[in-house]
Amino acid sequence: MSIPAFLLHALLAAAAQARPTEGPAAREQARRCEEVSGEEGLAACRQAIVLGLAPPRLEAVRELLARRLVSLERWEELVEHYREGVALHPDRAGAHYRLGCALLFAVDRPGEAIVPLREAARLAPEDAATRLALGIALSALGREQEATAAFEAALKLDPGLLEGRPAARAVLEAVRKAEPWP
Repeated sequence: MSIPAFLLHALLAAAAQARPTEGPAAREQARRCEEVSGEEGLAACRQAIVLGLAPPRLEAVRELLARRLVSLERWEELVEHYREGVALHPDRAGAHYRLGCALLFAVDRPGEAIVPLREAARLAPEDAATRLALGIALSALGREQEATAAFEAALKLDPGLLEGRPAARAVLEAVRKAEPWP
């Protein structure tokens, strides 16, 4: 039986607000989450979250859990983890940005990445990196005019944004020539 996404998000948000004070078992699992790598570290991160953590520690453990998923190349789980992050913090641009980037770069779903990246741009209009990622997603979908506008907005916010980002520069050059990339 699958829980509808809207219900899962509502439950996660309610659980985050109703989290009990963290106990010694949760702190121990959080410590193990930080110290142990691989599957064992991932399991410790998840257990710490289930046992209940105070908000500052919860955020740190959620970040470590994401890193564990990346190191284990568990991309679909990473996307779901970031979806939970958006459900917990729908007002945070960073949560939407991480979800959008995971969809775009980790699981190659640029069409799905557009919505969270647009929301991140709405929530943080001064963030050039979000607009850059949006431009890459739009380019991957063949939407060159929109991609160009997103790239130009990113470069207006941060003219040096493409320094050290040769792939992003190549995407922009391809978009300007109306060529697919890669």
